[in-house]
Amino acid sequence: MKIFLTGATGYTGSVVLDHLLRAGHQVTAIARTIPDRTGSGLDWVQGDFSEAEKISDLSAKADAVVHIGASHNDEMERLDKIVIDAVADALAGTGKVFVNTSATPIYGDTGMTPRDEHEPIENPHPLRAWRMRHDQQVVAMTERGFRTAILRPGYIYGRGAGILLSAINRARSSGVARFIGDGTGWSSTVHVDALSELYLLALANDKATGIYNAVSDEIVRNADIAQAIALKFGPGIIAESQPLEEARAVMGKLADLIVITCICSSQRARDDMGWLPNAPSVLSEIVGGSYSNV
Repeated sequence: MKIFLTGATGYTGSVVLDHLLRAGHQVTAIARTIPDRTGSGLDWVQGDFSEAEKISDLSAKADAVVHIGASHNDEMERLDKIVIDAVADALAGTGKVFVNTSATPIYGDTGMTPRDEHEPIENPHPLRAWRMRHDQQVVAMTERGFRTAILRPGYIYGRGAGILLSAINRARSSGVARFIGDGTGWSSTVHVDALSELYLLALANDKATGIYNAVSDEIVRNADIAQAIALKFGPGIIAESQPLEEARAVMGKLADLIVITCICSSQRARDDMGWLPNAPSVLSEIVGGSYSNV
């Protein structure tokens, strides 16, 4: 397939790009700055998410669109809306495929009962309420004559990168592996390679439509991650609580998403697409896996 991909220079998007190319797809990726990465089947286009006409044109030339990119600033909602509107205009009536990316924090604080995609979201997290509106818009796009699927990843880890690497680097430089508050917020997790496999399944499977939680069976506490970092990269590193206000000063609004308990079920993705998110756990990746030698 000819795939138009956003976010290919980011953590998740770069791994999805690996999987797409390895599967033999032809990928056109948009980036603000063209990276050095080259390869058979890969074309880069310079641009950003504010360029609706360019995004629409690239979408129209592709068999499918995978939107992973995000600005992670105050422009995030506005730019995401530009992208999904442009994709919708390009794919209307074509029967093509649009795989969009959301996130599990949209559910807010779930408590210890896993949430699935069928339950109404009555109290979305304030920082991700706009995601719910965008998800609803993308679901409704099927009425315009093309297939849509939305993936909601949990805490993404793996390949020695991502926000987990940032936490490790902060701990090594400061001597403290910090967790937020009492550290008892639980999160559903997903390895970045398992997540990438789900993107490919969503592209290929005609049954894949609507919203899919993208998580493994593993759940982990913020404090568990900090303690694993201290264990692996010590001596000289301790695990210690950090008030939410201090965490915000370091991590920005991301701290408010990490501190909550957000547990989800991905049974729908497993049933519809046969997804098997088999991968090393986040704690084993810290202690003896891809993060152990960073």
